[in-house]
Amino acid sequence: MDKILSIASREWQYIRGNKRLLFVMCFIPTLYIVLFGIMYSNHVVKHIKTVVLDYNNTATSRIVVQAFRDSEKFDLVGQVSSEEELRQMLETREVTAAVVLPEDLDTNLKKGQGSEVLVIVNGTNMLFSNAVMSAANEIISTLSAGVSIKTLESSQALLPEKAAATALPLRYRLRVWYNPTFNYANFLLLGLACTALQQVILLYMAVAVAREKETGAIKDLLAGGYRAHHVVLGKMIPYFLLNIVSANVVLALCFTVFQIPFRGHYPLLLLLIAVFILAILTLGIFLSIVCRSELEATQLAMLVAIPSFLFSGFTWPVQSMPLFARAISASLPLTYLVSDVRDIALMGIGFSQVLPNLLVLVGIFAVLLPASIWCFNRQYQKFATPVQQQSNIPL
Repeated sequence: MDKILSIASREWQYIRGNKRLLFVMCFIPTLYIVLFGIMYSNHVVKHIKTVVLDYNNTATSRIVVQAFRDSEKFDLVGQVSSEEELRQMLETREVTAAVVLPEDLDTNLKKGQGSEVLVIVNGTNMLFSNAVMSAANEIISTLSAGVSIKTLESSQALLPEKAAATALPLRYRLRVWYNPTFNYANFLLLGLACTALQQVILLYMAVAVAREKETGAIKDLLAGGYRAHHVVLGKMIPYFLLNIVSANVVLALCFTVFQIPFRGHYPLLLLLIAVFILAILTLGIFLSIVCRSELEATQLAMLVAIPSFLFSGFTWPVQSMPLFARAISASLPLTYLVSDVRDIALMGIGFSQVLPNLLVLVGIFAVLLPASIWCFNRQYQKFATPVQQQSNIPL
């Protein structure tokens, strides 16, 4: 243990002396989460620039237009007089959506016939298109129900309650649990925080041993009687402690400043993140050992980190991925963290739901730690001088 702590103290002195490294380890995840939190501070997509093409120009069409104007999802920026002008505004990105009211809208409604309101949306950004579709459907459904009820009241002299039951015999009712406002900060922020944490750990852990090999300092460690497991474990301790502190700061920002709901048990969340940090540390030091230089280790670490968020199942369900993509997802530690972190916070899931992913992360740590020590021990022996080998320094 003295040898392990000695290596940990040596690594801590290196971190303290490297101001840039200390800044990145302590403040970059916090900086990222502040930037992400500000970006998603509106929580939902609002004020979508919309234009109106009204072929009807009656009191009825003005009611429809006013309903869109009253919705916070839409920001009506004006009216156009032709489809060509409408198309030009969409193509020049002056607007994202358009509402087209047909010429026979008022006539058909008075005759008791159906009519259509056309809503056009630029589908290149799915967040805009989903917001437009849901909000427009809600507006048109509400107006349609109102028209049907008024028609029945006037034509059949029905009371409002009876008219409503006749016009809408089967009604749609939706109740969304855990994230009822479809808040994008609730959906994405915790996953982005975990991704930033992984990025920082991998970036610097991947060069921890490669740096010693490049500078030749590994011979000094050998001469000091340090074994392979002393070096590996000693290197991991400072990074583990720093990142546990950093993770707690980031989580505190998420739950207090950016108001992400938290319904779960914080010790369970902290346990999951701690085991994840251990898994990423062992992955990083394994890459550092098998790579020949700091540059190679950094490149390999980035190759692992970049696709992690996309394949983790956080933004796109793993079960909806093709088999090859699911195989990639299963090989990434982030897959076994991000969804559970969000569900602990928003749903309050318990230990039994987290246990399968927790065991996988423990398994990654349990496999990569001895693999790292074994690989480093083989490299360590190559640096041994004949004098050191004769002095029977254990490796």
